[in-house]
Amino acid sequence: MLMSGSEDPSPADAKKAISAAKLAELALIDPKRAKRIWANRQSAARSKERKMRYIAELERKVQTLQTEATSLSAQLTLLQRDTNGLTAENSELKLRLQTMEQQVHLQDALNDALKEEIQHLKVLTGQAMPNGGPMMNFPAYGSGQQFYTNNQAMHTLLTAQQFQQLQIHSQKQQQQQQQQL
Repeated sequence: MLMSGSEDPSPADAKKAISAAKLAELALIDPKRAKRIWANRQSAARSKERKMRYIAELERKVQTLQTEATSLSAQLTLLQRDTNGLTAENSELKLRLQTMEQQVHLQDALNDALKEEIQHLKVLTGQAMPNGGPMMNFPAYGSGQQFYTNNQAMHTLLTAQQFQQLQIHSQKQQQQQQQQL
């Protein structure tokens, strides 16, 4: 074992630590022992060199992994931002779809009410026959009441549609405020 000058060798270590000059003397006296010591020193040097290469390789891997981690972190941030944007857009599109579906439903209901009103007016004016039968005479009092009821139904449908649009506008404003936070 080689000793550095800053350590105090124990007597056993001092006996093991042999300088190159003493090793040459020992080679004359005990060539087998000198050869073994020399082989051990070479093996220790090779081992130390392997250890240094291994440490250097580990340090290189650490540096590579740190660089990769930084790059992946940046990519993750971008992907999270994109995901948040797409999620917000998806929510807005779902809201728009829901609004359109409700508008279609209200439009269908309004069309049905208008068709009923047209049919009722045709019956009142004698242009159509109710239930495909012969023309019937309706008293003026009852028919006026039916006309008022159908107008009231259309007014209710229009009011419901306006209320729905106000709700949608309010929801959009809430979403925009949440996105700004």
